Amino acid sequence: MIPLTILAGYLGSGKTTLLNNLLRQTSKPIGVLVNDFGELNIDSELIKNKDELTISLTNGCVCCNLNDDLGSSLEFISKQGIEGAVIEASGVAMPIKMANYGQTWPGFTFNGTIAVVEGQTIKHLLSDKFVSNTVKSQILQSDLVYLNRHSEEDIKLISSLSNEIVLEENVSNFTDLVFNIDSTIQHKANLDIVGHDHFYSNVLITEKPIEKKAVRDLLANNPNVERIKGWISNKINETWLVQATKSGCNFSLSNNDTKTRLVIIHTKEISLDTLAAEL
Repeated sequence: MIPLTILAGYLGSGKTTLLNNLLRQTSKPIGVLVNDFGELNIDSELIKNKDELTISLTNGCVCCNLNDDLGSSLEFISKQGIEGAVIEASGVAMPIKMANYGQTWPGFTFNGTIAVVEGQTIKHLLSDKFVSNTVKSQILQSDLVYLNRHSEEDIKLISSLSNEIVLEENVSNFTDLVFNIDSTIQHKANLDIVGHDHFYSNVLITEKPIEKKAVRDLLANNPNVERIKGWISNKINETWLVQATKSGCNFSLSNNDTKTRLVIIHTKEISLDTLAAEL
């Protein structure tokens, strides 16, 4: 039986970073299924794994749409000689829905769910009327919380929601973290399996040069935008990887020679034309 772990956590919390730390450290073949919220699966392109061991789940948020895409991907990846599997859930997914599915798939043994939480933004997120339901449910429904970029105040806040917290600085073995969870998911069966808050996504693909300042301004001027990620190409044909949340924008010079491709996730409907006009 192949151990299967689910990585949950809100948009931009650090799931892909945690997953890459695992893949960088382990010598074992690990199967990875990646589910972005939106039509472009950006995260799958950022995961440093063998190509045949990373699969994109592109039919929307997995917890809302538990369909043949996930099942056939699990079946395929189980035949690739892997010793473990991880599903990186979309940033708005409800962990317990995915856990219930993972517990029943042939050939896998469900190991548990980790909620990745970013301390810098968690207080704001839990008080935000548009996203608090999603963020709180992700923590309550997970077996373990991995807390990064945090303060002592953040630890106290998360402790009021979960008794199982691992701090970023205390982790040296990511294989143990991901695959040795003391799962209590069966004791959470009485939790209300509610849907997540309502989110929208737009995909912007353009030949127009986009500068970093335009992305920063778009985020600052649109409080309903929760996440911007993808790539921008500027006037001098540099390509920059964009990872932006309410806590700030991170730009990394990229070797990925591409036109601008951005996923923009927001909590109120905004037309793509309106967003594009601001860039």
